[in-house]
Amino acid sequence: DDRGVYVTSVAIVGAVASVAASFASASGYFVTKGGRPAAEVAANGMVLALVSGGALLGICLVLWAVWPWADGHVPLLVGLALFPIIARNALGGVFLGTNQIWKYNFSIHGPGYVAVVLLLFWVFVLDQRTLEAALGTWIAAQYLSLALLAGMGLGWWSWIFSHRPDFVLIKRIVAFGAVTGLAGFISFFNYRIDLLLVAGIDGKDGAGVYSTAVQVAEGLWLFSTAISIASYSAVGLLSREDASELTTRSVRHTLLVVSILCVGVFVLAPFIVETLFGERYGGAANSLRVLCLGTALFAPVSLLSNYFTVQLGRPSISLWLASLSCVINVIVSLLLIPQVGYVGGAWATTISYAASTSIAAILFLRISGAPFGDLWRIRGDDVASYFRLGRRILNGELFRHA
Repeated sequence: DDRGVYVTSVAIVGAVASVAASFASASGYFVTKGGRPAAEVAANGMVLALVSGGALLGICLVLWAVWPWADGHVPLLVGLALFPIIARNALGGVFLGTNQIWKYNFSIHGPGYVAVVLLLFWVFVLDQRTLEAALGTWIAAQYLSLALLAGMGLGWWSWIFSHRPDFVLIKRIVAFGAVTGLAGFISFFNYRIDLLLVAGIDGKDGAGVYSTAVQVAEGLWLFSTAISIASYSAVGLLSREDASELTTRSVRHTLLVVSILCVGVFVLAPFIVETLFGERYGGAANSLRVLCLGTALFAPVSLLSNYFTVQLGRPSISLWLASLSCVINVIVSLLLIPQVGYVGGAWATTISYAASTSIAAILFLRISGAPFGDLWRIRGDDVASYFRLGRRILNGELFRHA
């Protein structure tokens, strides 16, 4: 039950703070395509993060004070978590736009590294095992990772002291981010709506079990996310034709690797769930198998969204795709969860992912003019490239080049 409340709270934080994706996308866009100095975009993005994060904290404080909450201070903790997430995304977008990939990766995954250290200390040294202690530790990790990230961009902060906020740029970031932010919110909501509906319909216990399947399945996206991040800047800078070729090649590699991983997880699902989470979560295995199919189908969407957003400058396409997927997810979840429990959430997610991926692929092919086979037909050179990469690593060429 506590895990169900915890993952639901984190999902709510993520859904609200996913608007911060607008700052990341807009920051990267104005650095890459707009030609604005990185320091200027970073400083003005932080001003915007302070204002929006403070406003959201105020709203959460009011909700916490006015309404009685069964789970204590959770609304207050949610409010405290929003600013560092928004600020990290604002900085991360600048790192992405300047092709500083490892720093961008830290903006995304840094809180996880810090949280592991803090949780080990909190649980084993201080013996704090409550829901609120876990949430508090997670939030502390957000702030500490933000401080570390700000240190990585130390050279940018002189801009704050030598320039006034550029409200024209801020308005342009908001205008561009209004679309990408809404798309980000709906996309994240789509990722988590099944979990929230499971919590509301099937209870906290069901949400706790189902969340383990979601967590493992989404781990399979690490490869497609890595390709999406690595190709982001290039997709924006290349010509339309070259960006299309890079996107199709990236999609093929994503389908190849993620499909192989999904087959392995499908076969080993019961063993994986019980090993990572214990026997009480064994019921998540069937949901995990269903989600594996959805994960494989949805993996290329982030790559296609890059093309729509940073090459075409049309984030509205990603917004409509995310909206459609979310609507399908809600409808099917409401139909299936009451009948079959949390596994219905897995089927709803998979069906919605299949629909949005199909439409995204059709739109990409029509806009880019790329042949249909370029998206999915694995070529001999695609496979051979992994052997070439392996030889480069063994010979130390890759690291000497880096």
